[in-house]
Amino acid sequence: MDNSPTQGLLAPPQYRSWWPFANWGLRDSNLSADFPTSAQIAIDRYKNEVHHSVDGVILFTPFLIEHILEVIGPISVPGYNDTITTRNLEERLHYYQQDSEGLAKQVIYQPGDKNTSSRKRFTALLAQLLMDKVRHAPPDELIAIAQQMLHDLKTKDLQIYMTNPQVEDLLIQDGDAAQMDRSTAHDGLYVVQANVSASKASQFVRTIMHDTVTLDAHGGVTHVLQLRLVYSQAGPVYGYDTYHDYVRVYVPPGSQFLWGDGFDTGQPLCGSWLGDCPQSGVYSGDELLCPLGQYQPGAQAPSIKDEDGGRWHPLDTVGPPSNRSSDEPGRAMYGGWVIVPKNCTMTVTLSWYVPPLSEKNYSLLIQRQAGTFPELDVTVLPPPESCTAGKYFNGVLGEDVSLTLNTAAVQSDRSPNCYPQPGI
Repeated sequence: MDNSPTQGLLAPPQYRSWWPFANWGLRDSNLSADFPTSAQIAIDRYKNEVHHSVDGVILFTPFLIEHILEVIGPISVPGYNDTITTRNLEERLHYYQQDSEGLAKQVIYQPGDKNTSSRKRFTALLAQLLMDKVRHAPPDELIAIAQQMLHDLKTKDLQIYMTNPQVEDLLIQDGDAAQMDRSTAHDGLYVVQANVSASKASQFVRTIMHDTVTLDAHGGVTHVLQLRLVYSQAGPVYGYDTYHDYVRVYVPPGSQFLWGDGFDTGQPLCGSWLGDCPQSGVYSGDELLCPLGQYQPGAQAPSIKDEDGGRWHPLDTVGPPSNRSSDEPGRAMYGGWVIVPKNCTMTVTLSWYVPPLSEKNYSLLIQRQAGTFPELDVTVLPPPESCTAGKYFNGVLGEDVSLTLNTAAVQSDRSPNCYPQPGI
């Protein structure tokens, strides 16, 4: 470890306040909500650690591989008596990389494979089998794969960054560069989650977002965002039970924070050395709901602040986001820890005001984080005195969503008491 090029390194300054682990390097470089920024950090780290330069970075989620499998069909892995499908891909990768039984199988079935670490032998073999099957695919399947990959660029399940500025500009022009939107001509919302639990718990966490957006007579808007994390541990997480999520909410510059709740404050409340937490109702607003007697976060991964990591931690109080300094230029940000014990539900609420951005139509762009499928319910309401209908979206956020409200009609169609304002 003493010879590691990452020994003693900390994350870049803009992420240092929350990134918890020491010896930061290439494997932890995907920290920015803006993919080109993360790619540039990764290229720098790769050169530092491996001493080679690269022409770009390609990142993809398991969903891209699932989409390819939908075209070429299942893959049988010789020796393992295992078949990989769209339904079991992620689960089998976790099994062979993390489960002791799966790790032992790789040593038995691939004893001479020294091209990668022992726990990645199955993954490397599967990648080889996948590529071989794609190379020998008939033309109609290759065309279908190409079409699917073009779609995955739009959803950010495939992300490409090139150091050649001309190639990168082409990606930007086509809207395929996986950039963070920094426009000040419209409203924007980008919720970014980072699982820093040292576990594979994300697959068991549902993210549910409700955003109520209310215009005022001047064109400004008030957001009330409710973010609910539902953690149902339906299988092995291969790590610590409690889900530690660092949540960042990016909004237009000039936005004014109003209030928030549900973020971890770091102030111990109960559990661990403080004694057991109540059986139910730990927080007065029911921000955290758990089965009786399970309001206990337990141990967490070794970190810069807690090198041991084995001791149990108390449950902290909750409050507004602890971080209101953005780590991205051209965006305001509200961020903080959200801690969810296993089989519990945590609700975070955040409200902010966005001053008028355009004299024309009001438009809201909601960006999707790669690899996530949050359930989104957003309502855009015109001013209370307007009779104009609002805008509404309710569904799974599989790609960026834009909602536009004709504010010219709002201004010209005012009548007292014709639009009852619901309580928020």
